[in-house]
Amino acid sequence: AHQKVMNLGMLLTLAGMVECVWGHAAVLMPPARNSVDTEPGTPWSGGKHPSTGWIMPYGGFNCSNGTSMCASGQAAFWFSQGCTIGCEACTGNGARIPSFDHCPDSPKPTDEFMLNPKYRTTNFGAVQNSLEDIWKFNPWRAPGKAPVYDPCGMAGGSPHGTFNAGEYNTTIYAKQGDVGSQLKPRPSGTVWKRGSTATTRWYQAANHGGGYQFRLCKASEPLTEACFQRTPLAFATEKQMVRFSDPSQDFAIDAMIVKEGGGKGWMRWPFPNYHGGQCDYVVQPPNHCTIGCPGCSAPLFAADNSCPCDCNTQYPGLPAGNATPQAFPSQIKGDYAGYVTNLVIEDTVVVPSDIEPGAYVLGWRWDCEMTSQIWQSCSDITIV
Repeated sequence: AHQKVMNLGMLLTLAGMVECVWGHAAVLMPPARNSVDTEPGTPWSGGKHPSTGWIMPYGGFNCSNGTSMCASGQAAFWFSQGCTIGCEACTGNGARIPSFDHCPDSPKPTDEFMLNPKYRTTNFGAVQNSLEDIWKFNPWRAPGKAPVYDPCGMAGGSPHGTFNAGEYNTTIYAKQGDVGSQLKPRPSGTVWKRGSTATTRWYQAANHGGGYQFRLCKASEPLTEACFQRTPLAFATEKQMVRFSDPSQDFAIDAMIVKEGGGKGWMRWPFPNYHGGQCDYVVQPPNHCTIGCPGCSAPLFAADNSCPCDCNTQYPGLPAGNATPQAFPSQIKGDYAGYVTNLVIEDTVVVPSDIEPGAYVLGWRWDCEMTSQIWQSCSDITIV
């Protein structure tokens, strides 16, 4: 049975023991290096999507890429977790403990880098930096200011596999803990013209809110976070296209680009998450978390240190931690808190007119708000 932890301070002390993850998204166009497992010789070859992981198998969904094949491999499993703002490095601890700061002794970003509350994707009514502001240390609260393991992600999100889909199935191309910047280039044939606009596509497999940015690094340079941050790409329009396998269903939605405060130029995540269960807690012995995943029973009991729960139930006095239809109305009919298998989001970005032509790597960084996680994809393109 679940055992409630009655003291928030106790949980914050125990948080250092916790590891978990619950998210996933990836770029589909241009094709990403992170989609390498779609190449011949793996269970994901040719657009197939079996589950990833054994502790808590995750996936088995058939994503959509408009009228094109969704050949994503395990691209949605390249990320960084345990990454909170102001820290020098990620910890690999993705626990969703309220107000969990992974580096409490480190200075936080100054006000100019902090997100204006109007661009939140959850917990809208909480006063900034209050006890009720339970996600205040997560990446989206200061876009681009949380550390990452690697600018192109880490396979499985941390060096070791963890509960809640923080795993990567070993293939001939990659294994748990590999970094995306060391993946071999995957020439996509994508050519962008200086001074023009270009389209990109990404899909969501689970929703933690927040927002994202596209950026460039020359393929001839070391692929570092600093390199990518030097050349962020502006969005060309305040519209996003929702694409389906049947193009007659396609439609546009309003985009929200950050224009005030920290993260100027970033795009707010378009999917609201109205679901509960956004927090975790530590189950006290001799009880165990009854989430029911294959690795959650003896001998591993993998979920005991990160048992999913409703924030306001497990932590009385705190908010639920999710979005509401009143504060964040959905523009897309349906439930998109979890799997999104029938659509893809298409953005239009501006290709700088003064950029040097040549081979580039297009980076995508999604800073989450409900978790201390950052999803990443890297794609090879040519600019002429």
